[in-house]
This record gives sequence, C-alpha cells and structure tokens, in this order.
Amino acid sequence: MKTKFQSMLRLVSAICLILAFAACGEQKSEAGRIAPEVTVDLGESELYTEQERSDAMLAVRSKFATFAGCELHNIRYAGDEANSEENLKWLNSLVDDAEFTQVAEFLTDFHSPVEDGPYAWEQDSEYRDYQWWLARKRDGDWVVVSWGY
Repeated sequence: MKTKFQSMLRLVSAICLILAFAACGEQKSEAGRIAPEVTVDLGESELYTEQERSDAMLAVRSKFATFAGCELHNIRYAGDEANSEENLKWLNSLVDDAEFTQVAEFLTDFHSPVEDGPYAWEQDSEYRDYQWWLARKRDGDWVVVSWGY
C-alpha cells in the first residue's frame, strides 16, 4: 500500500521531469533544428488515474530522450483496450521472470534523425502512431517493454 510520502515523492518527481523536458524543448536538437513543443494527450481511462497515465507518459519520454537526433512532436494514451490478457502475456514473455499485471500503450509522432544512426528508421522522416508498450506490477512503476510498429 502506498504511503502519502511515496505518492508525494512520485508527484514531485513527475513535475521535475516535466519541467526538465520543458526546459529542453527550446534547445537545438542534434539535427540542428529547434525542437518543437511536445503535445501531450493523457486521454481518458477507466483503469488508470491521470497520475498513473502521466507516470507512464514520462517513462516513454525518458526512453525517447535516448534516441539522439529525434524530435518528438506528440505523445498520447492509446486507450484502455491495450490492457488485455493477450498483450499482458506478450509483454511478460519479453522480460525474463516478469510478473506484470497491467499494460498501457502510448502512441507518438516524431521526426527521425537527419543523419544515419543506429536505428532502423528512414532518415529525416516523419513517423506517426509509433507504439510504446509499457507494463507494470499492480501499483508499481511503469516499464517501457517494447516500442515500434
């Protein structure tokens, strides 16, 4: 069971990450272009609170930040339908000894690096509805388990 301290710590961490991403939003990317502002749509959910969806979104943004030269345009919650037994079984199969109990999917639109990199993306291209699959143990931290089309 979460304590008030844990909940407050999670909220403060989320706010710090959002502020850090906002501060980076006006810096030049490695491609030399001004990074656009990122649009976030946490959508509606009957399964997850806004804070839980925000935590998941931050996990995606943190992973995306490791993709040098990419420019994120928007990120959005794909809906509660992703939390299915089939998807849960799939994500558990991707991680040794995983015991995930919940699934969430986010979609992003972004621009790939202008120069060739270690990714399989087409250079200098727009990607739409790029999938991000997250899982967690009930009330645990979200883990980005898979991404791509």
